[in-house]
Amino acid sequence: MQVRWLSDFFLSLLLIKSIPMRLMRFLVFLILFCLPFLSVSQEKPKVEIQLLSNDQVAEADLNKNAFLDWAKLLTARVDSAFLSDQTPRDIMILVTLHPQAEPNLSIHARPAYSEREMKKSMDFFKSLPSIRTKYFDYAFVYLVKIHGGSGGDKNAPFSPEYQDPNVAIRLAFMKASLSEKKTLLQNWARNEVIPVLDESESKVDGKFAGVHYMEKKLDSLYNVVILQDKPLTERVSGLTDSVSDYWRGVMEMSPGNYIITLSKVMLMTAKGEFDFAKEYCELLRQMGAEKALATYYTNELNWRLEEFSKELSMRVSRGIMQHDKGNYSGAIAVYKGILEEYPNSAWVNYELYYSTNSKYLAETKDSSREDAEWNKAKVTVYGCNPLYPTCARASSGKEGYELYRRTELAHLFKEKDKFPKDLIELGDIALDLGAYGYAAEVYWICFSRLKKETIDNKEMLPYCLYCLNKLGVKDIQKNFIGDFDKEFKKIDKERKKRMEENLMYKSFKRR
Repeated sequence: MQVRWLSDFFLSLLLIKSIPMRLMRFLVFLILFCLPFLSVSQEKPKVEIQLLSNDQVAEADLNKNAFLDWAKLLTARVDSAFLSDQTPRDIMILVTLHPQAEPNLSIHARPAYSEREMKKSMDFFKSLPSIRTKYFDYAFVYLVKIHGGSGGDKNAPFSPEYQDPNVAIRLAFMKASLSEKKTLLQNWARNEVIPVLDESESKVDGKFAGVHYMEKKLDSLYNVVILQDKPLTERVSGLTDSVSDYWRGVMEMSPGNYIITLSKVMLMTAKGEFDFAKEYCELLRQMGAEKALATYYTNELNWRLEEFSKELSMRVSRGIMQHDKGNYSGAIAVYKGILEEYPNSAWVNYELYYSTNSKYLAETKDSSREDAEWNKAKVTVYGCNPLYPTCARASSGKEGYELYRRTELAHLFKEKDKFPKDLIELGDIALDLGAYGYAAEVYWICFSRLKKETIDNKEMLPYCLYCLNKLGVKDIQKNFIGDFDKEFKKIDKERKKRMEENLMYKSFKRR
């Protein structure tokens, strides 16, 4: 408004006939050269919006129409809040919406605002209408450039310091103790991920009965564990692996969209079954479609499990140090302390058995009960993770073969060009170890995602159905054409031959 008034004033002076020529030249100079620079003070700031969460997550967490109306109002205020600012500046406006509180808004400037300037800018955002998310916090940021931005050092800090909320979440998780990490992981799965997966599955056409079976299971968990605050006592594999509708759901999804399998994994995470959840996470990360919601959450789960594993490894190493010094009681105390916080660790349960057995042998020299003690311990160890990569003892050819198969897990996925065949080998090992549910998932991924020429044209569907048959799920094969009873017999022979030709197996047979 001020610039427009000055322009009109100078133009009116030019109409005065008696104005001296020298003054007229000066007024023309002002209009042609100075006014454009004065008008910069009224240049509209450039505004961009950066979303800080996955689009599909936002869709589940926000009431779309209400959010769009609210965001339009907020954006209009952002457009007008900095019009009077004369300084080239970068602004970041962090907006965080909550399920049970009013929105938070913070302004971060480069160069910094004075206290008075900050208050003036914040006043533009007073009295915004109320808005809430459905399940968890949702954040986004406005990027504002005033007069082209501050220029200079792009890494110069904002004031007050700006931190991406996602980075803040990661840093807080990294700083947490083992028990705190466990709680954070479980709460994240229960309160944030499961509701989104549940809502996503509820939108699928009703004809996909398998998908809706998983939706109901997620609803059940949410009602029991979250709303009623009751523990989930049954192992998650018992809710899924022997249930036909679960496998129907897995097969109903498009290749690369593993939302049903991820739902199982998140149930495991919510229950604290991190060891086996990590095995699934590694599998899904490698094969998931890039832009699928399941892939986004698999990656989010992966870094959390990695950080949890680092903390667990640090704790376990203290027990191993005590064991290596011959202080078996000290090692046992360390392992029991860890298991109080995280009882579902195959590694810690294995080390506890190992130190307990070593202590008993050192004190009594009696090795007669080793087999019996390991047979009890392995139920817990392999209950936590059926793919745990070692075995304390083998007393038969079959157990020797299984021990060998466990050690082979460490040799997989070392070379990129061997990935397809290594994936099949992973399924074969899981099958030989009796992890039929996991093996079926691997074989289904091989069937639906791998090009047949990369696996020597091997038919993978019969292997998946073979595993389901072992689990008692026999009706799924009716949906496919083939003589699967014949195929199953071939697989039985193949497995028997593989075991009998194994050197470890043969070494027991020669005794």
